[in-house]
Amino acid sequence: MSDNHLRSQSNQPDCQAGTRPAQDSGVAALAFLIIGVVCALISRVLLFTAALNIGGAWAVGVLLPFGPILFRLNYPEEAYRSRMFRLATLPCFFLYILLGPGPSFRRHLLKTTQISAQPLSYSMEKPKASPKHAAPAPGPTVELTPSADERRISNTREFERLRTWGEALRLKKRDLLHSNTAGNAAYTAEFAQYTTALEKAKAERSVLWPPAK
Repeated sequence: MSDNHLRSQSNQPDCQAGTRPAQDSGVAALAFLIIGVVCALISRVLLFTAALNIGGAWAVGVLLPFGPILFRLNYPEEAYRSRMFRLATLPCFFLYILLGPGPSFRRHLLKTTQISAQPLSYSMEKPKASPKHAAPAPGPTVELTPSADERRISNTREFERLRTWGEALRLKKRDLLHSNTAGNAAYTAEFAQYTTALEKAKAERSVLWPPAK
């Protein structure tokens, strides 16, 4: 326990030494502020006295906004006495801002910048993956072979379709001109498809309806 007490005592001078410059700058800033206020009051009193010597209207006018500026423009020699104190006010206020709110504002700005520069990290809980159900194994593929009656019905429908198709080709051939090269080429290709489908349907019919012996 004695070691901890000695350490705390040894750290106290360091803390005091760290806060002493801040206290000194605060006292100096307050002193410059007081001096600046006093200089401003003296300048205004001297200006009011000079305006009062000229006339009562100017004495009231320097108390109004923009009154001192108008008085200095019209009577620069009478306002010269207050000029020295007026000029002394500016460096006093500047030193007050530099030593008083200036360092604290810079520290606050630096702290805010450091906080905003730190990346935000959020602990996000990963969603639990739902258990995947195993897909059922495919069963054996059963191929259904159409019966003979179903094949006969399908063949009959195919011949009806081919008859309609052949009629349409006949009309197309009738209206087709010899000079229409592209139309003739398309007709030839379609007629080849029709002939192939017709031969296939005839071959299937010969199997389904074999000729009588």
